[in-house]
Amino acid sequence: FNIAHDAFYGVTSFSKGQSIIISGESGAGKTEATKQCLQYLAAIAGSTSDVEKKVLRANPILEAFGNAKTLRNDNSSRFGKYLEIYLDEKGRISSSATENYLLEKIRVVQPS
Repeated sequence: FNIAHDAFYGVTSFSKGQSIIISGESGAGKTEATKQCLQYLAAIAGSTSDVEKKVLRANPILEAFGNAKTLRNDNSSRFGKYLEIYLDEKGRISSSATENYLLEKIRVVQPS
């Protein structure tokens, strides 16, 4: 949670935009690390309209589209995500935006 804490502190204390880049090989735990960061931000920041709960619930739905079985991982993502979390003036989560980028288009043959 330390990286998520540092990012939240940088935003709320210094009004500076922060980025957390989570990368690694297939099966390295990128999805779990993202979930941990989101859960920490949701717990520490909260929101006025429960948007943090919507962000946490949306992640598994987004993961369901475009995953595939590989040698290393039964649920390997075929896409990358860019997730933005917006905070209000009180440091609460006010909204978010997610963009998906299809990876390895050459491997996409047909849906199963």
